[in-house]
Amino acid sequence: MIHEVTLYRQKGSKGPVILGYVETTLRSSQARLINRTTLTPQIDLEAYQCGAVVDWIDIQIELARRTQHWHLNKRIEKLTGRKEYPEALDTTEGKTATRYKLRIQEPDFEAVRKVLNDIEGTYGFATPAHVTAIEISVDFYPVKPSEEARARMHGVLVRHFFPTTRVLRNSRMWPRFMPGSVKATDYTIGRNVSDDSLDIGDRMAPELDRPALYGSTYYVGERGDPRAMWRIQNKILDKQNLTAGAREELPEVQKRIRVEVTLGHEGCREIGLEKLADLETIAIARLQKAFFQFMKPTFSIVRLGSARSGSVAVRRKIEDYRRQRFLNAGVLGLQIRDDAREELRALEMPRIRRWHRMYGSKMKPRARVGSGAYGTMLAYEELTRIVERALAGLERRVRGEMGIKGNS
Repeated sequence: MIHEVTLYRQKGSKGPVILGYVETTLRSSQARLINRTTLTPQIDLEAYQCGAVVDWIDIQIELARRTQHWHLNKRIEKLTGRKEYPEALDTTEGKTATRYKLRIQEPDFEAVRKVLNDIEGTYGFATPAHVTAIEISVDFYPVKPSEEARARMHGVLVRHFFPTTRVLRNSRMWPRFMPGSVKATDYTIGRNVSDDSLDIGDRMAPELDRPALYGSTYYVGERGDPRAMWRIQNKILDKQNLTAGAREELPEVQKRIRVEVTLGHEGCREIGLEKLADLETIAIARLQKAFFQFMKPTFSIVRLGSARSGSVAVRRKIEDYRRQRFLNAGVLGLQIRDDAREELRALEMPRIRRWHRMYGSKMKPRARVGSGAYGTMLAYEELTRIVERALAGLERRVRGEMGIKGNS
């Protein structure tokens, strides 16, 4: 069976792109996946080149003596040929400071080491330099560049991206996109924040969904989160300066779909990144599991004879709703719906128990199959392998720049 998703560029634009999904029955011996189907996008992943980069890294330093930021910038520019604009964190009236944050864009870590050694040799460090944030991106370039190819990859990534369930603990972290189709920012899942009694139903209703436009930037997590925030975007512009209104459109061969994660100080500590030297040993390829994970949904096969005909019809409708939710809002949206259904069940349980007591019947024991961290979802293995290879390539490159032989 084929399901189709319409991918819109932006509100009111013409010429949408169609992304097809094939529904197949799983052949698995795992109890949680027996009698279930899954949806696989009709996309040739081999038609894309995938690579990973470090977009920027924040390093905080504390000098043994005060200086003005332009002195540091002059030394950095002399060594790298670029201005990085160190940010003073404890400026005095004389505009001097001892604590600075260095945000180094597209870092060459050999050059970064030289910069830190030069600053320490000139001013001294009161405390060791430490990493406070880093942004890592995985890019998908169509082998044959086209907007349609980018649109399909964007549609696949926003539907299968599932970093962790931590991002669903706070509704402000839920999937959203900018610019939206209705507001400046649209959440992919409908909400009713003014009425708690209706909110559960709205979270379960796929007709209230707003699928992400592929010309927009898709967000998961909160900006400035101490652990992590993610973006998925159609990368067609570079060197943007919002204040000056300047931007540079990329040539067609450099346009790509990008998945990026910004790790705050907690995220850096989680992966063991505290000092710059930690990059010599961190297994960047392993970041895939916690920060670049992709999953496929599964759906129950409801057969006649498995229950009363009315119950079969209801269960099939539920699976239809789940299927539509995934096609609209992906695996994260589907998880939000399943979580809302569990909330509804908990609210209804006292009434259900009273009904069974009234009629002297017994409740069926609750099925525990599929109650783990990923429920009845399964890994999107083909996409996962591509991302792992890209991160492994980045790992070798970073270690080479850090001076570790055999990793260049």
